Amino acid sequence: MPESRSEAPVAVACAVAAMLCFSCVPVFLRHLTGYLDCWTVNAVRYGTATMFWLPFVLVLDRRMQARPKATRPRSIWLAALVPTVPNLLGQVGWATCPYYVEATTIGFVIRVSFLFTMLLGFLLIPAERPLARRPLFLAGSATTVAGIVLMYAERLGASHMDAREATGLVIIVATAVAWAAYAVSVRRYLARYPLRLAFGVISLYTTAGLVVLMVLLGDYGALAALPPREWALLVVSGLIGIAMGHVFYHRGIHGIGPVVTSGVTMIGPFVTYGLAAAALGEAMTPLQLLGGAAVVAGGLALILAKGQVVRAEALQTP
Repeated sequence: MPESRSEAPVAVACAVAAMLCFSCVPVFLRHLTGYLDCWTVNAVRYGTATMFWLPFVLVLDRRMQARPKATRPRSIWLAALVPTVPNLLGQVGWATCPYYVEATTIGFVIRVSFLFTMLLGFLLIPAERPLARRPLFLAGSATTVAGIVLMYAERLGASHMDAREATGLVIIVATAVAWAAYAVSVRRYLARYPLRLAFGVISLYTTAGLVVLMVLLGDYGALAALPPREWALLVVSGLIGIAMGHVFYHRGIHGIGPVVTSGVTMIGPFVTYGLAAAALGEAMTPLQLLGGAAVVAGGLALILAKGQVVRAEALQTP
């Protein structure tokens, strides 16, 4: 439930802060590809963020256990197992794609996760299905797909899209699907729990999985030779992108609702583009930028379509 109008400026500021936090991450990750493998980057970043969330998990779980047994849902530690799986897979993909494609491309293409979230919602949550009949949903879906095609049209047309770029595109799309599955599974299995507690427990499980993957597949010994500046970037990227970004995002949702907050985050790819151009020297052709803008426009249409359904449901509620 959104808060009063006096709280709206704070909530908007939090939504903007979340957008800025999330926008920085592809640039951080792309820079770190020159120093560490994806498994080590993943484990350290997520582990740092989890240490931030741990006190919240302990306090909130204790409050949950103090509730009367008749009104207490089943253990969060069991309920969080299913959403952890797609979150773990999505995090692996998110940390891997910078080794194949540029930060700017990641920032735009990952927005297709909005479309996959809705499509999976149709399959698993019957209450989401009225959205499929909205013209804005159909228009947004078509625009999103067209934007992806435009972003890669020049490389496909010139027949010089190499295996690395193709692999990167597959990884980004697979990551978007995994995050969509994560969002839907959180709604289905964790709706009865506080968001901070649910995210914190999932973070603990995800960190354990990422540490195991680092030990099995990563070159974690390279951390000993990592320059202090890159150590700082590694830790800060985890705190900003995983810990603080989600704090601001959920605060924005609480104050102005998920539709407006999601709309604000759609500005993120353009921020990523600016940061990547300044810090990494990345550039997009006019056609690629047009495709990226189409992806964002499609995402906004999907968010607006969701808002229409939410408002229609609110009007039908006595």
